[in-house]
Amino acid sequence: MHRKVLLFTVGFVYYAIATFGLYAFDYGLLATSIVLFGVPSYFLARFSAAPTIVLLSVVVLGTGMAVLFEGVAHLYGIWYTIGVDELRLFGLIPLEVICTSIIQTLFLALLYELVFDDGEYSTAHSSVRFTSFAVFAIAVVLLIAVHQYLLQGIFFTHSYVWILSILVGATIATLAVARSLTLRFFDRLIAFTLVACVPLLLGLFLAIANTHKVFAFQNDYIHTFNFLGSLVPLEEFLLMLVLPFFVATFYELYLDDGELKEGE
Repeated sequence: MHRKVLLFTVGFVYYAIATFGLYAFDYGLLATSIVLFGVPSYFLARFSAAPTIVLLSVVVLGTGMAVLFEGVAHLYGIWYTIGVDELRLFGLIPLEVICTSIIQTLFLALLYELVFDDGEYSTAHSSVRFTSFAVFAIAVVLLIAVHQYLLQGIFFTHSYVWILSILVGATIATLAVARSLTLRFFDRLIAFTLVACVPLLLGLFLAIANTHKVFAFQNDYIHTFNFLGSLVPLEEFLLMLVLPFFVATFYELYLDDGELKEGE
């Protein structure tokens, strides 16, 4: 209990100072991601002695997710990411934003394990999951490549809703096949999601204030809000709730011990 109070206190002070500095000096996308998510990830991993194979598995999962969502976003014009350099995968997705998404996924998994779970890592399934996640990442890269070069004229409306639906559907399917689910586990996921929303919201604030991200497909969003003088879709705020829940569920059931019983 005292450890968690200390972590939250340190985290509050760190994010207050970091956000002010990143905003005042107008840092770019990658630097912002490293400060908000990369540095905390490093210390969370060091503090909890996270095994390398677990970290690599999360990174590979994050890579597949980053290419999928950023690929769809840039293909459909859901948002445009403005990075420091112009290096892009398939001339479409900024490599910088792929790195930032991977760092963010790693941060969410480590935050869940250390603060909301038991802080004990399991490597029993990591090698198998690493291979599965790698196949997933490769398949996603091929899918985006095919869409970019062979199926350019095929588009779906409300594509941001489809992104959210993929996350929600994958989470529900994963929970449905779990051997045991409890209210305590859901309480843990909800508490984690609410806490994880804070750095994600700070990231959105800096993305808008420092012009890292521009939302351009106004007619395809469910609804938009005026956020710091820019129109931000409702889906972006929903993503802050859905993404942590998705990452924690996949991490617990596929990379951790999957112990969801009341006596855990």
